[in-house]
Order: sequence, then structure tokens, then C-alpha cells
Amino acid sequence: MRILLVLLLLPIAAWAQDDPAQPLAGRPVVEVIEEFRDSGLNLAYSTNLVSEELVILAEPSAAGPLDVLREVLRPHGLTIRTEAGVHLVVRFDQDGLEPGSVLLVITSKADSQPLDSVAVRVDPELPDAARLNPGLYEFAEVPPGRYQFSIEVDGFDPVRRVIDVWPGEPVVVPVGLDEEKPAIETISVSASRYEILRDIATSRFVLDQRTIQNLPDIGEDPLRAIQRLPGAAASGASAKTHVRGGESSEIGIMLNGQRLFDPFHVRDYQSIFSTVDSRAIEGVEVYTGGFPVQFGNRMSGMVLMESLESLQPRHTEVGLSVFNTSVLTAGNDPGRSWVFSARRGNLDLVIDPEYGSPSYYDVFADYTWDLSGNTTVSINALYANDSVDVILESEPDELERVISNTENAQVWVSLDSRWSDALSSKTVLSVVAFQNLRKGTLNDAEKIVANVNDEREVRQVGFRQDFAYTKADRHLLQWGLHVKYGEGEYAYANAAEYFGLPAMFAGQEESTSLALSAAPEGAAYAFYFADRWKLSNRAIVEWGLRWDDQTYTDLASDAQLSPRLSLLHALGDNTELRLSWGRYHQSQEIHELQIEDGIDQFWPAQRADHIIAGIRHTFNNRLSTRVELFHKDIKDVRPRFENLYNPLSLIPEVEPDRVRLDPSSASSQGLEISLDWSDGPLSWWATYVLSEATDRIDGRDELRSWDQRHAVQGGIGWGNEKWDVSVAASVHSGWPLTELMLVEDGVDEDGEIQYVAVAGPRNADRHATFASLDFRVSRTWKLRRGSLMAFLEVSNLTNRENPCCLDFDYEEDEDTGENVFERGVDYWLPLLPAIGVLWEF
Repeated sequence: MRILLVLLLLPIAAWAQDDPAQPLAGRPVVEVIEEFRDSGLNLAYSTNLVSEELVILAEPSAAGPLDVLREVLRPHGLTIRTEAGVHLVVRFDQDGLEPGSVLLVITSKADSQPLDSVAVRVDPELPDAARLNPGLYEFAEVPPGRYQFSIEVDGFDPVRRVIDVWPGEPVVVPVGLDEEKPAIETISVSASRYEILRDIATSRFVLDQRTIQNLPDIGEDPLRAIQRLPGAAASGASAKTHVRGGESSEIGIMLNGQRLFDPFHVRDYQSIFSTVDSRAIEGVEVYTGGFPVQFGNRMSGMVLMESLESLQPRHTEVGLSVFNTSVLTAGNDPGRSWVFSARRGNLDLVIDPEYGSPSYYDVFADYTWDLSGNTTVSINALYANDSVDVILESEPDELERVISNTENAQVWVSLDSRWSDALSSKTVLSVVAFQNLRKGTLNDAEKIVANVNDEREVRQVGFRQDFAYTKADRHLLQWGLHVKYGEGEYAYANAAEYFGLPAMFAGQEESTSLALSAAPEGAAYAFYFADRWKLSNRAIVEWGLRWDDQTYTDLASDAQLSPRLSLLHALGDNTELRLSWGRYHQSQEIHELQIEDGIDQFWPAQRADHIIAGIRHTFNNRLSTRVELFHKDIKDVRPRFENLYNPLSLIPEVEPDRVRLDPSSASSQGLEISLDWSDGPLSWWATYVLSEATDRIDGRDELRSWDQRHAVQGGIGWGNEKWDVSVAASVHSGWPLTELMLVEDGVDEDGEIQYVAVAGPRNADRHATFASLDFRVSRTWKLRRGSLMAFLEVSNLTNRENPCCLDFDYEEDEDTGENVFERGVDYWLPLLPAIGVLWEF
């Protein structure tokens, strides 16, 4: 698999380079200068200035010898100055240098025709451009430096470009613009939609006007960032999130139009990070409910991400932090663009080897090119590799250890076609190859001696075809077909012996063993149709119907039909009312068989009905408020397995507190209130949620284990060109807990009282209130080449002990000689500092 992925990634990296007919990239600068000197060019330079370590970073696009030299010298802060017929290599110094110029060639991507009536804004500001001809705009006498150009034309999507201007040199910049989509295509009708953008956030709800990177979250993880949204419930130990009372597995994650397959690192122990680099994406769009019919097989939410579009022809980042080492390169030329990101986790380098060695890395590549003005092809690859060793107890007589090796390769090719002004389509072909091996050992002769061997493999191919048709700006019709075929292989075995308190649990056998295998194979099909209908200038309705079916489950009749309806009504210029009702089904994916708990068959699909009502109002474009009411009614709930006392167990399926829950139904409902305010460099946000999530078990309602009755989150951020500071707080009701009691169970042959450990009413009590204050500060320095950013981040700044788990012991007291039943408490993450640097050029 690793060789296959390398073969797939190498062409993408190669295509991201310039024309190989001029093989200069990677060669020493001195070597190329000497070649030009040998050809007769009168060049002079100092070896102190042009050392042998300097290499050409990118293939030059210039033609003439001097232009080529200027281009290869620029990234090193050098240029050419001619004096008395001698071309000198000198340092780039803006003072006293002659100005350059910028010529923008602005055309339509559809037909390559020049565009007129163009509005161009430049930062830093420049005098207005001179219009030479339609589509030709010249900025003359431009001081050397870096500028951001924002280009807008009525009827077209705006474009931004970052342009470097060098002394005395003209820069010609071709700019192709995409035709603007009709308004009905860009309006989101669904309730419960949020965005977190990488750069400038323009969504209806924004956590921070800066970026995901400036949120004080562990590891700058985009999936951890959504835990700041109202309705989210998370512990902080995992990158997975519960949304509005649902299980964490009920959220779908998509990147560039492809549903990602299990995109998490350390999947066998809390899934602590996602496999998506936050710096390789534009932003995160999140549905916490009410999502449209093109998204299916998930009951709670959807996370949508698109890869980064570089504003510069070439952009590179190198980062180093406590959590990872990373490199990213992105760029664009007329008709093509690319992103390449690679990260290596650093936890194995910073934690004590006594506690294991969690080693992991991921690689992502996206190469996009225009076949024509109406056709675009994109090749994407995401590869993640984990080699994780987690040790909770290192002493041989109490060893608790799990070794997990995972390879996850995903490749997909998409074709975007615009057949006419009204009709467009997207075609996606995908391949997934997944392997996971987990081996675990518990060796505590006073409690549990156990081992587990868990092997899983999945191979999957997929096809997705989506169409969109706009009719007279009144209707947007969308329909599509999704097909995927997969094969899975499971081989699982465990054995356990119980002593002391674990052996006293009611119904617990002295020893257990399990050996199961399964090889499901089959397909999943989906078809949907939706109509977004503009009823009036103030009202839009969207209705849709989705059909799903799976063959790998071997269930006789389990097809699912999901109708959905949403309404957007503008009550005024600054007030929007949104209503959504919909049915959402979720079947088990082929890799979600609960074989570790003795289940070798798939359950029928679950069903959730959402009802959502929301209203949003903005005040003076600074303050925005949002209120939503939601109710989620869940039927056909599949059985699930939980650990009553310790959700952080290393091998949870062999622990004596493992229980099977068989709800007949479940529900969640709540009220969410959100405020966010932004004014220049300062912004703040706050949310309050009142909610309840319950399971119906044996005729009574039990709180779900992640229920939090009250939840308050808030944050404040300030930033300028050099500094970014943000603080975020999270407070919520403690999650439910179950007590353990010792109950007399007769006497033994010696007349001593025997006890049995019995669970109290499930989730009848709560842990103490959870509260965490998180902080981040970063400082950016402008360098001769690019910029350097350093940051300090502290999670749980006050080092508050937030209870997560109960730990019980029954052992002999050394002083009295009598057995004593003890109840202890374990905690979520303590104060966790992190530092890092990022070089951008």
C-alpha cells in the first residue's frame, strides 16, 4: 500500500513544478552563474554573498539570461545591478531602487475574453491603475515590495492575488475570473449551518475572525475547532465530537467533495487528532443538523472542507511545534493550482518513553487544472500512517499496553463540468485502502490479565455523480447518484481472567474468551433529488428526497427513504428566519462492525427526525445574534457498548464495567443562543446551550453519557500585523456518572461475608462541572524572505481538575488488615502548554 501511495503522490508533486525542459530547479546558484559567465555574460559576485549552499528553489519562467538570474536570486534576497557594463550580484535593498510596474490581464475563464469595468483594490494602497485597453490595467511606478490585489467585476466571482514587485521590472499577471453563480445557488436555506474560514470569515456565525490556527485548541486541529460550536459536546481528549446529543460517529467529514474514511490519528485510543492539516484547507463549514439531501448516511452533522487556494504563485510553509513538524507548499499558474502538505507527529519525541511512543504522520496532495474554460480536473490523495504504542502502567506485574498500527490511503479524482450557464456537474471516482492491527496486554494479577489481537482491512471503490440545474433564477434543481463497493476482513480474538474487585462484578465470569472473524462485502447506493425554490424576494424553500440502500449488511429489506424540507424567510434587511424538518438515516459502514463486543452482523439503519427553528439578526455589521430551537427524535437505535466508570480504558471491551445498551428509542432537544461581535482588530463570541439527550431503555429515560444540561462557551481575540492573542473558555454541566456499590452476597465456608459489586442506577448522578480556560498568543516577524511566526498555547490554563472517570479498589488495609472499598476519581487533560514556530515564504 505504501508503494502504491508513493507512486500516486509523486506525479502530483512533479506536476506542481514548472516545465522540466529547463532543469535549473534544485541546482546550486553558483553553478548556474558560472555557466552564464562561461557563455560570455559579464557577471561579478562575492562568494560570501552567493555561497555554495544557495540552491534554485523553483524553475524560472523568464527567458533572457539576466531575467533568469534575477528570478532565481529573488528568493534569496538578491538581485542584479549593472554598473559600467558589469552585472553585479547585490543584496536586495528597497531604498534607492527604481520602481517596478504591474500589468493585470483580466479575462473570463469561460471564453478568455477581456473584462471591463474592473474594480481593483491594493494592499498596501497604490495610485489608481491606468486602463490601457479592455481587460488591461497598469500600475506604474510601483515601489518594490509585496502587494495583495483584490479584483472584482460585476457578474464574476472576486479574485485575490499576491504579487511581488521587483526594482525596475514589469510584472505581467494573467487573471481569469469565474462567472458568478446565480444567487439561488449560493444561499444556504438549511438551519444550523456554521463556517470557520482559514482567512477572512464571512459566514453567518463566526467563532473567531482570524483563523482556526488562532483558536487556542490542541494541535491546531480543524475538527477540534468545531468543538467550540453551540451544541457540541467533547472531552478535549479526543478530536471527535458529539453534536446535539448524537454519538460521535454520527458526523460525516468531507474534503474536496469526497467523504473521508476514518480520518483520525491514534484511532484505537481516543482518536486524539484528525488526519487533515488545518493549514492545507480554506476553512470548515459545519452543519449541526438540518443538512440537505446531497449529504446522507449520517444522523447528526456534516463537516465540509476545501483545500487551500494559494493567493501567490508560490507559497511554502515550514512549521515545528510540540505536536508536529510540517511542510506545506501551494501555488497557482494560469489554469492550474496545487497544494502539498506533509506532517509528522512529535508526541513520540516529547513524551516519556515509559508511557509509550505514539508515532504518526499524514500526507495530502491536491493538483487541479483547467481542461477548458468549463472543465476542471482535480486529483487528490490523503495518506495517514500510525505506529502507536500506549502504556498506562509500565511495571511488568501491572502492565497495561496497546500497540496499534494503521495505514489509511485515500485517492480520488473529480471532474467539474459546466455544460451551459444553467447546467453543471461533478463526477468523483475514489479508492480507499485501510489496514489496522491492534494488540493489547493487561497484566495485573490483582485485577485483570488479558490480551487482545484485532486485525481489520477494508478496500473500497466509489463513484459519485452530482448535477445542478438553475432555471430562471427561481429554481435550483440538484440530483445525484452515489455508489461504492467495499470488501472488509475482520479477525478478532481476546482472552481475559478476572481477580479481586473485577471478579466481584455481578454476572462476571472468572475468565472469558472470544474469537470471531467476518468478511463482509457489498455495495451502498444512494440517489437524491432536491429543488431550491425562490418563492419571493424574501422567501426560499428547499425540499428534497433521498434514497439509500446497502447490500453488504445482508439485511433482507433495509432501504431508507429520507424526505427533507427547509425554509428561509427574510423578516427584514438584517433578520432571517430558518425552519427545517428532515429525516436522516444512518447505516453501519463496512468498517463499523462491533466485532470486539461479539457482534458479527450489521444492524438495521437508524433513523432520526430533526425539527429546527432558528432566527438570526445582525446589528450594524458588528454584532450578530442567533437563537435556535431543535428537537431530534431517534428510532431503530442500534445497540451500543459503553464502559460505565472509565471511558479511557486501554482495552475497553475486556473491562468488567463494559455494558450493552439496547435503547428502544432516543431523543435530544435544546435551545442555543449565540452572539458574536467584530470591530477591527477585536472580536468576541459567546454561546449558551440548554439541552437534554436521553435513551429510552426498559420503559424509562436515561441520560446519554455525554449529556450536558447547561453549556457556556466564549472567547475573545485581538490581533494586528504582528500580534494575535486569543482566550477561550468552556464551562458545562458535568457528564452523567454511575456509582458502584458492594452488596452482601451471603457468607463463605469460613463464615466471612461475601460481597458482589453492583452498578447503581445508570447515569443517575453527575460529575462536577467541567471548566477550561485556554490561551494562545503569537508574534509574527517580517523577514527578508517571508515571515516567521512563533506561538505559545496553553490548554486548561488554570490546571483545573475536570473529572472524567471513576476508579474503584477493594483491597486490604495495611493498618487494620481489613478489606476496604475505595472510590477514586480520574481527570481529563491537565494544564497542557505548547510552543511552535512557522516560517512562511
